[in-house]
Amino acid sequence: METHKLLDRFELLYPQVSELADLRRAYIDNDMSSIFRLLPQDVTGDIDDLRKAVLENNLNSLFRLVDDEDLRKLLLEDNIWKLWPVLNRYTDTHFVAAFKSFFVNETEIWEDCFARGQIQSKQWIVTELEKLDVELGTVFLCAGWYATLATMLFESNVSVDKVRSFDIDPSCISIAEAFNKPWFVDNWRFKSITADIQDIKYSSYTWQFWSNANDRMSKPITDVPDTIINTSCEHILDFDKWYKRIPSNKLVILQSNNYFEVDEHVNCVVDQDEFDKMAPMSNVLYTGELELEKYTRFMRIGYK
Repeated sequence: METHKLLDRFELLYPQVSELADLRRAYIDNDMSSIFRLLPQDVTGDIDDLRKAVLENNLNSLFRLVDDEDLRKLLLEDNIWKLWPVLNRYTDTHFVAAFKSFFVNETEIWEDCFARGQIQSKQWIVTELEKLDVELGTVFLCAGWYATLATMLFESNVSVDKVRSFDIDPSCISIAEAFNKPWFVDNWRFKSITADIQDIKYSSYTWQFWSNANDRMSKPITDVPDTIINTSCEHILDFDKWYKRIPSNKLVILQSNNYFEVDEHVNCVVDQDEFDKMAPMSNVLYTGELELEKYTRFMRIGYK
């Protein structure tokens, strides 16, 4: 992902961190006001450098007055290696380490996972769950893709024990586990699994993993989900068949949209009312709409 896009997404993810907005403007526009807000308060150096910095907007002279080598190399040399320590300075998220890993290892990912609409839709889930103050327990994330939602849940104030992310595409595993590495290595609090969500037993599910130590399968692990999340209902053929597989009284979190123009969207809904009827619940905790640039996203949270 291009640096300016990544900075834009981090600003969107963490709107409370004003330095991220300044960092984006400093990087894209060399905005002097933003740069000054990011710089250390201690200034040393030659008076002529001060004159050039103030009167000529000379950034080289400006950075000779302050000790901030990472920011200087990022802004003046476009040195992406310095993006990671600068982002770590202002945020406390594993997203930084994940994107650094993708950069170092030249891992290609589908950038739409960090599109503005994707981020806003997942932020919406986290915000409403924090308001509801419900315990998610063990989560089955269906059609979880790269599982960026899992990262956001683990780093939020939402109570979550474990996340199992299911996707039919096997290439998702390594990327999802990079995004969620701290929880992947923490006694399997996170695991990405290749499976068709139409084949999953939602009363319990047993899976296995390869042991890197001896190159063989481990003993099976069985999980019983407390919460089922599907943020891609618009992609699900035979949605009724899938929804019937979920046992009663499970906490269910669903999203769909009215973006009919995308070929892969085989199960869009016209409005919230149609979505409500598609996924009936015995106890609805939340239902609502989110207006995005190209479409409206719909959400339901409740117990089936």
